[in-house]
Amino acid sequence: MVKTWSSQDQGETSCPKCGAVYKVTVQRFPVRDNDYHDCNVCGHRMASWNDTHVPSYTLIRDPEKESPAG
Repeated sequence: MVKTWSSQDQGETSCPKCGAVYKVTVQRFPVRDNDYHDCNVCGHRMASWNDTHVPSYTLIRDPEKESPAG
């Protein structure tokens, strides 16, 4: 397992296709990572990277599971 150098909270972001909301944390690694993140709800490609700063996405609101207000 690769040791991280640091971790930083980057706030929240949402999927432009379905509106799912994610908490984003960026970890800094000593080597580059080439990967991507697809939305857990709809599969839309939200981000890709080839960098030592690697985002991690945690789903915090799934619009498909929320009941409509009324």
